[in-house]
Amino acid sequence: MVEFAALEGLTRGLALEFAPVRVNCVSPGLVQTEMLDTLEGDGRKAMFENAAQRLPVGRVGTPENIAAHALAFMANPYMTGATVYVDGGGALI
Repeated sequence: MVEFAALEGLTRGLALEFAPVRVNCVSPGLVQTEMLDTLEGDGRKAMFENAAQRLPVGRVGTPENIAAHALAFMANPYMTGATVYVDGGGALI
């Protein structure tokens, strides 16, 4: 949880320092991206399956899941200093 606290503190501090410019943070969990394609096929598949079994939502994230919340931050001009975890419930376990 140390990483979460540092991330949240940095986001809040930057939001205050740069106001009225808004600063928010999307903290993603495991996301199936091309960057992970460098892992061996069976290893990658096993990693995603194991993670999906542990997550409350039952699957790993997609880039579209992260983008949806980035767009939500942009659409709401009243949000600043917020950190949102788009992690399929990973922070809960």
